[in-house]
Order: sequence, then structure tokens, then C-alpha cells
Amino acid sequence: MLVSAVAAEYKDACMKANQGYKWCLTANQAAKMQTSAVTNRKKLWAFASDSAKDLPSLRKVTRGDEMPQRNFGMAGFTALTEKFIQRSGPDRGTDELAQTLNDYLCDILEEMLIFGGDIFKFAGDAVLVLWRAPAQELAKTISLVLQCSRQIQRKYGNRDTHVGQKVRLKIGISAGPMDLLLVGDRRRQYFLICGQALDELREAEELANAGEVILSATSWELCEQHRLRTRRLEDKRAVKVTGMDRMSSSECQDALRKLVQHPRSRHLEGEGAMRPALPLPSGPNAHDMLSKYISEAALRKLDDRVPLDLFSELRPVTSLFVQLQLTAGINTVATHTVVHDASRMMLEILCPHKGEINKIVLFDKGCAFLCVFGLGGEKLPYESIHALQSAIQIFNSCSTMLMETEAVSVAVTSGTVFCGVTGHPLRHEYTVIGQKVNLAARMMVHYPGLVSCDAVTYASSRLPPYYFKELPERKMKGLSHPGTVYQYVGITEKSIFGMGLAKKRSEYAPLLGREKEIDLFGSCLKAYEDLGQRHILAFEGTMGSGKSHLLTELAYLGQAAGHRVVAMELLEVNVRQSFCAIRTLMARALGLQDCEQCGARQRTLQTALRGTIEESSFCLLNDIFLVEFPVSDKVREMRGIERKKELHSTWAKVLEKTIGGEFGIFVIDNAHFIDPASWSIMSPVLRNVSYFMVMSLAPGYARTEGFCKAAADNTTSQKITYLHLDELKPSAVVQTVCQNLRVDSISRDLARFLIQRSSGIPYYCKELLGCLLCNDMLLLRSRRRAEKAEDNWESLITSAAEASPLAATSSSSAGNDGRVCIIRPDVNPENTVLPTTLKGEGPRAALPARGCAGAPWRGIG
Repeated sequence: MLVSAVAAEYKDACMKANQGYKWCLTANQAAKMQTSAVTNRKKLWAFASDSAKDLPSLRKVTRGDEMPQRNFGMAGFTALTEKFIQRSGPDRGTDELAQTLNDYLCDILEEMLIFGGDIFKFAGDAVLVLWRAPAQELAKTISLVLQCSRQIQRKYGNRDTHVGQKVRLKIGISAGPMDLLLVGDRRRQYFLICGQALDELREAEELANAGEVILSATSWELCEQHRLRTRRLEDKRAVKVTGMDRMSSSECQDALRKLVQHPRSRHLEGEGAMRPALPLPSGPNAHDMLSKYISEAALRKLDDRVPLDLFSELRPVTSLFVQLQLTAGINTVATHTVVHDASRMMLEILCPHKGEINKIVLFDKGCAFLCVFGLGGEKLPYESIHALQSAIQIFNSCSTMLMETEAVSVAVTSGTVFCGVTGHPLRHEYTVIGQKVNLAARMMVHYPGLVSCDAVTYASSRLPPYYFKELPERKMKGLSHPGTVYQYVGITEKSIFGMGLAKKRSEYAPLLGREKEIDLFGSCLKAYEDLGQRHILAFEGTMGSGKSHLLTELAYLGQAAGHRVVAMELLEVNVRQSFCAIRTLMARALGLQDCEQCGARQRTLQTALRGTIEESSFCLLNDIFLVEFPVSDKVREMRGIERKKELHSTWAKVLEKTIGGEFGIFVIDNAHFIDPASWSIMSPVLRNVSYFMVMSLAPGYARTEGFCKAAADNTTSQKITYLHLDELKPSAVVQTVCQNLRVDSISRDLARFLIQRSSGIPYYCKELLGCLLCNDMLLLRSRRRAEKAEDNWESLITSAAEASPLAATSSSSAGNDGRVCIIRPDVNPENTVLPTTLKGEGPRAALPARGCAGAPWRGIG
């Protein structure tokens, strides 16, 4: 059986599950790995073959052999991350952080491998290393581990970085039997360990200060105490090791030989292999079995034959941390059941959203899961919404379905992180590193019992504010400016009935650059008023083309003309919620969004629908409008198909009443997110009533399976006017920039930059301008009285025959003191890095709607 180097850590871990194998835990460290630290090892290692057997899900490590374990952690890792980000920015800073830590980590792990340690798991800013030893050799093995730890502290315990923040180590050591847990489903599996020795290890590492080595109580009882100089910790059984009589070279070699000669151990066949491994099963299924333990993102790169030194990259992702607080005193079997069930539920939830579990870590009082969205080959539009929806599903499922769980906490963050290989050339894993990952881990702890998210996720989701609740600020270790944190509450009564248009019309000026579309709306509305014929006006446009702002403007104009306007916005999440669109449309048409109590909604429905549906059918509105009408005998006696038909008939009558009963304009933003169940009821109604509907669509949805046939029939009929939104003309871009900055003019180089880089797409222009403002690259000043406007430079950007006069290049009078926006003299905008909000994959890569905080911008997006 041949396996590649990247999989070696997982392969050995799988082998440890073989019955009868014992190990000894020694030290767990925290550090990160850099891209350049992992070499592209072309060498493939052959493992001794054994009969293929199913790996056990739980294997007890018996008392016959004990295991020292070491956990080493990095002091001040979060503060170090902050330093890199503050010095070099989120992208370059993250890359420099990963490189620095990978170099550092590689040096440390080299020492551990030489001393016979087996790197078991990377866990955040810590590494868990195991030494496998028979019981009679345990004391000698602990001495070997202590000598290794002290040597690492002497050589690498205090290292300077170029950002002025020191990297320091703290080490905890424990020993005892371990339980190996294998969890997951048939597609993905994960390994972890638990037991009293692991709990003692965590305590020892937490007791350690930077530069110290702490020995757990059990390790102290089992070790060669005559070699050690120690100091007791107050009210603790653990001890701090202050010195030791070093083992001689021959003693170290003898201890290493006995580790290697452990029963059933095997050597890796290959250059540079430093410690033993257990035999792997061979056969046609071996590849599939072992692949379950490797990250899906790493597997895709392996399948594409990407060299290891090209595995790593910086990319915008969404990180999701889940913490399960387990019941006190829970035993190993119950722990395995909880973690196994939780991992299966999470995998089932994450799969359709293209998320994956990257890491599972057990600690003394619970278990943590790191999940990632947006890794290579799995980038989805509306990524933040997918992550938030997954988070609330995981929270609800784990809170209600898992036994032995006291609390569930979930945190979601978005931003650029290092995605790649971390560790040592002989032992490494594919993971994510960065400030946003650290922030999610901190939020998970500081905001327990709920789903929290950072400000970037809140903004990039583009969900209405009532999906969130701002949380109080809390000081988080190592994070100087974590930003606003929100609770994601998901679908509530407010989100069900209050889904109006999210965009707000500028109160200062009308929408610019869409005169053709506004004129078309006016002519279609007049035809509807005069002839009373139904009509749909549909605007198609790509993400950022300004569809939402256009519909907001048209809704305002309709209201200003004295018409009733029922407006709603749908989200990507709504397309998977049956009857969501029809419920929102009817609720807003009936005015239910103003009814906070169930009783008020019932009275409103009875007043509006009396004579439209029978009294016995009001109970069929209970689920869709969250009311509590008594179930009538007629409905109670209905079964199956009969009840479903009556339900659809009742809803159709309500829809016909709300749409066709009174003259009005119905505005639906993102109509491509109307769910199929709603279309099945809306389609026949829309053929038979008189209405005027304005909607926005994303390109292609009307021709895909997602838009069901009923929708396609309506949108391709002769009763629809279908218009594609073009890019803004250069003159409109400049006019809009001036309007929103409230300036009289902008400089020629600024206009050229925004027009060329944005390609006339309003959202791109907004983000580029926001980036310039946030980075203090623009200067606002008053035009001096004697200063003249630039001469007719609009010919550089647009045809004078096509363009309307540029507000940016004219003034009301020769002596007008207008404000002017220019690019600072020492700034070259062509060297500006593309804003993170405009990076990503796919047609809509999780782009924030609000741009930089405080950037003045209204009217486009």
C-alpha cells in the first residue's frame, strides 16, 4: 500500500486503533506552521500490510502499557496574530504569521521526532504529542520526555519576531492510559483521545506560564523523582520542573530503542522516518478507508496532483466554531456517543452548504468543532448565509437531540485566513490559521449558549437587521478591537412578516443613472391604470447592478402617485422554505407585519377574509400565519390528499383576495428565490386576476430548474416586460459619486479610476470608493474662489454625445465655493489592492453590503 506524505499523520492515527496497542502521552504545544516549512516530499512510503479489518470506533488502552503525553502551548498567540494584522494588514499579515509560526513549529517538532514522539494532533495553538511505552518503561520514558521538553524550552522557548511580539512556549506533561475515539459517518471520520491523563494534561498546560514545564500529579508519582528538581504549586498536586539530572546519551538511546521495539510496531520504509508506526491494512478498499481521515480540501488537491509546496494559500472563508459543554462526570462511552452523534449531525447539515469539519478537539469539560466554508473548490454564493443557516441548525439540533450536553455555543466569523499545510515535513495536516479563526474561538467561549457572529459576517450576509441582535461588548484575551458581535436569531415572527425591502431610498436625491427604467415603470403603470390588464415588469441584473435600489425607487414613486404598494425582499435561504414567499406576500398585503400578538393577527384575518373563505377553513391558516384558530370538525375529518387540496384552495382564495381585490403595486426583490411550493399556488392565481407586479431577477434563474415551470410560464408570457439592467454610464457613475459624497466635483484621476475599475457596476464602485476612504487616500477640500473647474475632461471617459453634463465638472457660478474630492498627491490608485469584499469565487462571493464602517454612501448597491 502506497500513501503520500500529506496523509501520513492520519494513516498512523488509523493504525493506532488496532487492538492491544498502547501509547503514552507526553506534551502538547501550541504553534503554527509556515508554508515554506513543509517541503514537497515526492517520496512515497510503503507500509507493512496486514489483513484488512474494520477500525473500531472506541478502543480502550489497557493498563498493561502506559503512555506519557505532552501538550505544548504558545503563550500570547492571539496577541501575536493581532500584531501581524496591525502591522501588515489582514492579507499580508496572515501570510507572515503562517510563515513565522510554521518555521518555529517545524524546529520544535523536529526535536520531538528525534526524541521518539509521535505528533498526534494539532489543536489551535497547541500540539499534542504521544510517546508509546510499556508500563515497565514508563518512568524512563517520562524522563526522556522531560529532557526533550527542557531542551526545546532552552532552544526555542523564547523567540523574537519582526513585529516585536515574542513567541513563547509553555509545556504540560501527563501519563496514563488513553481511549481512542473514532467518530463520523461513512464519508468522513475523525480521531481523538480522551481519558483522565488528557484531563490532567490540560490542567498542567493551563497551570504553566511561558517558559515553564509542568508535570501532572500522576506523572510525578510515576516518574524518576530522584532526577528532578521541582517546585510545588499552591493548592495543586501538579509540580513545576525547575531542573533535572540529564540522561546520558546511552540512556536516551536505550529508551528510544525500547520505544521502537514495542510489540507490533513497524518502521516506515523511507528516508527520514524517525519513529515507528503500526501496520496498515492493504487491499482495494484501503485507499477509500484512509481518505476518510483527510480533509476534503486536501484530497481535492491530492487528486489534482498539486505539489505540497503549492497546497497553501490565502483565501476568504467563513469559520464556524461549535462548543459542546458536556455533563460533569460523563464517562468515556457516553462521551464517544455524544461526539459521534454530534459529528454525524453536523456533517449532514454542512454537506449541502459546502462546509466541512476541519478539526475536533476534546477538552476537560467539553468538545470543540472547527468547521470551514469556502475552501478550494467549494466556494458558494451567499456563503455567509449558508454558514449562519448551518450554525442555527447545528445549535438547535445539538441543543435538543444530544444527551449529556449542558450547553451549546456557536460562533461564526468571515475573513481572509491561511489555508494549507501546517506542521513538519514528516507530520502535518491541512488546516486554517488567522485572526478570524482566533476570533471565532474566543467568541464561542465569551458568548455561550447562543449563535454569535462578527460584524463582517453580519454585513456580508445582507440579511435584514431583525435576523440579528447586537450583543454587549466583552473583553477577549489577545484581541484589542474585536468589533461588534451579534447574535444570529434566525427566522422569527419578525423575519416571517417583516420582510420588506432592505434598501432605503436616499432622502436627499433621486436614483441616478436609471432614467430609462424609471420611465418604463411609469408607462407600464399608466397602461395598467387605464386598461386594468395584469402586467409583470421584471428587471434582470447581475449582483451589484443596483436591482434592489431600483425597486426601492419604484416603490417610492408608486406610493408618491397615491397607490398602495406591497413590497418584499426574498433571500437565498427562503427558496428552501416551503410557502415562504406566498406567506410573506399575503401577510404584508393584509398588514400582519404590524400585528405583534397572535390575537391581533387573528382579528385582522377575520376582518379581511370574512366572506372570502368559510369560517371552518380559518384553521387552515394557522401554520402559515402563526395563528391559533380552533380546528373545525370539517377539517378534522379530512385525510391526506383531501386536506392538502383544501389547504391549497384556501390559500389560493386568500392570495386572490389580497392581490386582485384592490388596485395596488406588488414589488418582489429577488423573485428568483420564490420557493416552488409558493409558485404552485401563485401561478394559477396570477393567470386569473388583474395585478401590476414589479420584480427583480438574477440572470439565468428563469431558465433553470430552480425556477419551476409555473414561474417560467408567467415570466415568458406576453404579459411581461423583461429588461436587463446595463452598467451605469460613466457620467452616471461620476454624478452618483458626487451626490453621495456631497461634493461639487471630483478629480479626473479619481473618476477615471472608479469608472475603469468598477466597469459601471454600482456595487463595485461603492466598494472601491469605500476602500479609498477607509485607507485615507482621498482628500476633501473647498474649491478656492479663483480656481476653475477642469476643462471638459469628460471626453476621456465617455462620449460627449451620450453623456449628460457632469455634475463633477461644473459649478453653478464662476464664484461658487464648492467642495472637491481628490486623490491625495502621494497616492497612486492604480497600486490599490483589490478590496477583500470584491475577492472570492463565483458570481457572488459573500460580499458585504455595507462597505467600510463610516464610509458615506447612499443610493447604489
